[in-house]
Amino acid sequence: MKKLPLTRWLLAVLASISATFASAQTQPAPAAAPAKPAQPISITLYGFVRNDLNYDSRQMNFVREGQLDLYPKDIDTIGMAGVDANKKSQLNILGILARLGVRVSGPDAFGAKTSAVLEGDFFGQAEANIGLLRLRHGYVKLDWKKHALTLGQTWYPLFIPECYPGVVNFNTGIPIAPFGWTAQIKYTAKFTDKFNASITAYKPREFSVASVNTSETTNSPSMNASIPELNAHVQYKTDKFMAGMQLDYSNIMPYVKYGTNPVKISKERVQAVTFMAYTKITGKKVGFKAMAVLGQNTTHWVMIGGYYGYKATPSSIETYKPAKTNAFWADVYGTGKKMAPGLFVGYIVNNGASAGATAAYGRMVGVSGRGIKDMWRVAPRLEIFSGKFRFGSELEVTSATYGTRGNNGKVTTASSKDHITNVRLTFSTVFSF
Repeated sequence: MKKLPLTRWLLAVLASISATFASAQTQPAPAAAPAKPAQPISITLYGFVRNDLNYDSRQMNFVREGQLDLYPKDIDTIGMAGVDANKKSQLNILGILARLGVRVSGPDAFGAKTSAVLEGDFFGQAEANIGLLRLRHGYVKLDWKKHALTLGQTWYPLFIPECYPGVVNFNTGIPIAPFGWTAQIKYTAKFTDKFNASITAYKPREFSVASVNTSETTNSPSMNASIPELNAHVQYKTDKFMAGMQLDYSNIMPYVKYGTNPVKISKERVQAVTFMAYTKITGKKVGFKAMAVLGQNTTHWVMIGGYYGYKATPSSIETYKPAKTNAFWADVYGTGKKMAPGLFVGYIVNNGASAGATAAYGRMVGVSGRGIKDMWRVAPRLEIFSGKFRFGSELEVTSATYGTRGNNGKVTTASSKDHITNVRLTFSTVFSF
């Protein structure tokens, strides 16, 4: 075999290595693992445009230019030669209930499905800003298979979205039925697909607790307490039946800096416990809902109630006890797709507190003068549906029993003339989207 010179041998080796390397470079790389597709974000707009006509047979205590009625005003004959000045009808047409919301579902986080809701309407936060946008709901939710966590502003625990009065009137049964929204932290445990329990820590906001010191912010008594209101809720739910109950604990501190000459530091609190139970039955043609509330200091749920102040002497630090308020309502309604009649009935009573109160704070509570002992409401309705349109009409009869307040907060009546009644006619047009 003929030997190659060393130089030619080295060149041959280098050429072979280069060819091998080039061949390797042109080979396809091993297939990489497929990238996990990003979870999409889903955004849904919803809401409605609504217009309401409201007629009242007499003067009412209400908010937002009569859009939300509470209870009829007492007889006012001062300087009227025996004529009741409040026996005067009213009528208004408003479109401030128009609503817009956004539902968002996003990628999983912490092993849970995520979602959020942002919703507002044009009801305003007070009489001065009617027609301006206000926040109704603004919360996020983490939903695991057996647990869920809700953070943000949504319904008060005592308002059950699946079980509330289906009245045409925007008042949803208040001040007999609890209502409103609040910022909260809510944990829900799902034991089965039918049974769950939740614990909620929250603070009243737009519908606040009653305040003693008007120089402080609206919710100062709640913030001063430094602890949240706590609610425990158990619920059993199927397609045709629902039942649940709640226990709610409230602790507020009306004053911090108290009195003058000398100034004192008050550590007095108002502690209140409320029990609520509800049920809903859905039939083929008829449904039924009902709720009972045994309440204390119920102002922030837009109900009659509050708390009473007690002083041993004018210079004493004021102590407090919650006003006791009991309420019951029931709603029978049709489940038709084209036409749905309904009937709401409700009753609320002011049970006062201990004797010796020197002051009262809240909604229609007091220790002197005239006040409401109890109130009932009956409201038949009819709703007609066509596509996204709904026409609703309702005749709401509300009767409050007035009388003289005692220092226990309770009211005694004088005669049948103390039963003050208002008749409200509502006609509502709603286009949903």
